[in-house]
Amino acid sequence: MKEICRKHKKLVIIGIAIIFFLCRNVINHTFSTERWMKYPEKRVDIVDNLLEKHELSGMTVDEIMLLLGEDTETEYFKTENNMVYYLGPERGLIRIDSEWLVLELQEDRVSKVDIFTD
Repeated sequence: MKEICRKHKKLVIIGIAIIFFLCRNVINHTFSTERWMKYPEKRVDIVDNLLEKHELSGMTVDEIMLLLGEDTETEYFKTENNMVYYLGPERGLIRIDSEWLVLELQEDRVSKVDIFTD
């Protein structure tokens, strides 16, 4: 009987650990404007959720500014008609380069959304 209780106890502990890990992972990958602005080096972790939750194409520059704040001051991928946001080190095991969110603008609206690696 004690052996069964110990096995159940281990299973419960493992189950709780798995649930904790999954919840933590979901929270760490959920977009919020606050998290986007506060942790620019971790944007790469939440950019996919951002793109799932918000249709950036068609948004005005003012709407983008409310959602994402000022774009990054950089020469990477910058043109006269776009907004560029630093996302952080690229995804994967070897994180040498950086990822960037590039929003192409046409008539003050987002016309194209891309993620680039430098």
